Amino acid sequence: MTKMRDSMPVVFAGLAVIFLLMIIFEWGGQGSLFNHNADQETLGLVNGHKISRKQYERMYQAVSEKMKSENKKASLTEAEEDAAGNEAWDQAISEALIDQAINRMGITVTDQDVRDAVYENPPAEVKKEFTDSTGQYHQDWYIKALRDPRNDTIVRTMETSVREQLRKVKWQAAVIATIRVTDADAFERYINDSAKASVQIVRLMAQQPTPAQLANVSQKAMEDYYNKHAYQYKQPEQRKFKFVAFRQTPNARDTAQAFETAKAIEARLKEAALTDLDTVAKELALDYSDKPYGPKHLVSMVELGEDTSLMSAKPGDVGVIRVKGQFNAARVLDVLDSGRAIFHIRRIAFNFTPGDQHAKDSARAIADQVLAQIRAGGDFAKLAHERSADPRTALKGGDMGWVDTNLVAPTARKVLAHVPAGTIDGPFEGNAAIEILQILGRSRKMWGVVTVPFDIKPSHQTLQLQQQMANVFREQAVKQGFDQAASAAGYKVITEAPPAQKKGTPIFSSHAFVDWAFDASKGDISIPMKMTQQHFILVAQLTNIVPEGPSPLEDVKDRVKGEVAKRDAVAALANRAQQVRTAIGTSGDLGAAAGALGDSALVPISTLMGPAESVNGLPSAEYVVNNWAYAAKPGEVSPPLKGQAGYYIAKLNGSHIPTMKDFEAVRPMMQRMLFQEREQRFLQDWVANQKDAATIVDYRVKR
Repeated sequence: MTKMRDSMPVVFAGLAVIFLLMIIFEWGGQGSLFNHNADQETLGLVNGHKISRKQYERMYQAVSEKMKSENKKASLTEAEEDAAGNEAWDQAISEALIDQAINRMGITVTDQDVRDAVYENPPAEVKKEFTDSTGQYHQDWYIKALRDPRNDTIVRTMETSVREQLRKVKWQAAVIATIRVTDADAFERYINDSAKASVQIVRLMAQQPTPAQLANVSQKAMEDYYNKHAYQYKQPEQRKFKFVAFRQTPNARDTAQAFETAKAIEARLKEAALTDLDTVAKELALDYSDKPYGPKHLVSMVELGEDTSLMSAKPGDVGVIRVKGQFNAARVLDVLDSGRAIFHIRRIAFNFTPGDQHAKDSARAIADQVLAQIRAGGDFAKLAHERSADPRTALKGGDMGWVDTNLVAPTARKVLAHVPAGTIDGPFEGNAAIEILQILGRSRKMWGVVTVPFDIKPSHQTLQLQQQMANVFREQAVKQGFDQAASAAGYKVITEAPPAQKKGTPIFSSHAFVDWAFDASKGDISIPMKMTQQHFILVAQLTNIVPEGPSPLEDVKDRVKGEVAKRDAVAALANRAQQVRTAIGTSGDLGAAAGALGDSALVPISTLMGPAESVNGLPSAEYVVNNWAYAAKPGEVSPPLKGQAGYYIAKLNGSHIPTMKDFEAVRPMMQRMLFQEREQRFLQDWVANQKDAATIVDYRVKR
């Protein structure tokens, strides 16, 4: 204890740092611990309020340190640094808006309030530093440290920080003063959380509309549905744009340099004694890899893909392998037989609707024609690209990679086990597709390896070149027109990107781009902006501003058509639902319907559900059974209940509904929980609404 008292000034200095960081984190980086001097370089404006570079950088430091602490890592990736920057900027805007509200409301804090907070009510992190090993807090030590002249500067900083924090506490208390939680609110929440009903349910679910059913939906039916349900298609203000992307990906030179580095690492692995291999690989991973080192592990052709370099490898061999597109210097320790073959397969699929024999026959006929073309010398990959109904593989010439046979039609599995590589066979019938398959390879091998992964990254020169190309294109786009400049340079203009819909909601994980979109006028062209997570530089033109309101019917036509067809499909089940209810009869045995009608789909499910919770086995937000169950009596069987996705017949086995007496025991807790939820939602909405109404100028992207 004597030692602790003697080191008080040092402890207190370190404590001040903890205290300041704690304030930053407690207020989400919105504390007023930052320098607002007018001589600081301005990074932005919020309703004319300046956000200084120093203020932003200190916020960024706090956010990034918090991210590193939460993720238990010493440094952040470039994408994480961008995310930290966006969060810091968002917090700076929020702080400015709150500060402006505090000033408008004239909120002040007395010196006595500040002294009381600093002297009498230190935060838990501060208090802990003056608590001895027995758990006793020594306020006298803390007061002594506060009064030590050597700590005057620290104490003044703390007082300033506490003053700003207390002003925010008063502001928060003022803005949430209108929040009310009545006994009825709390009781309703308690019932929703605690009441349970035991129910059996027979389901008659409408199938997804077929193309033919969708085609039969008339224009008038769509218009009538849209006019009645226009609120479902309401959208915020939209900013539409087109853009040209300059990919920040490695070129051939970067790949060659990465391969040379991987070869050098391979040589180090080969030299290492087996007893030292783990240590050597770990050191190399620390020096060259962005990923943490992993000890010996197994790889198969599923991970290796097109890289067959390990097929003839023996224990002790080294090499550079590609695992999911990444170079790995590898040393082979074991070659194993997995006991089950995997196959490298190319596939052409012709889909049909299950149960539709005509569609199945048509798909088989087309498959026969394509197979004949291939056997006559046609290019399998080209035909897969042109004819296959499997979008995941068609663009890759039908290549499925190395897969287990459970991904192909059951009728093909026995054939695959015996045919040689290069074989083209089929057509094979699956559950919803006719398939033609080409077997490119077969392997039962797995390899136990120690690897050092090495990312193939674009070099500084590559990144600079892409930036220069983006700058030149932007200059030409301003002079010649966006489409004309793109056409002249041979760049593809991308128009399919989703529109920016709300200020503050990122596009391509970039808040800065959305800010530009909402500040720009129609026809404006952005400066080159880096999209870190997607690894490209974007130059965009704002093409249209769509005001808030329902989306035009033409824009949501497919959604409306699907809803109308689904509604009609549900309505068509009415007679069947009544037939099922009749089969159940007066006994109330829900299982009787499945046997009487010979339909296994009518076997009931059992569930325990609350008044307002989704039912396991029913579509989400389908509450028609809940509504009936909490008005029914135990043993009662419902009439057919029409829902959004089908008809349901339910039987209430029993229910537990808490009483007012039960509620009285938990009333304070329920009120407090509900108040905290409403408080948090209210503050979030307040900040969001203030941001939407604010005039925000972001100079960061222009520097």
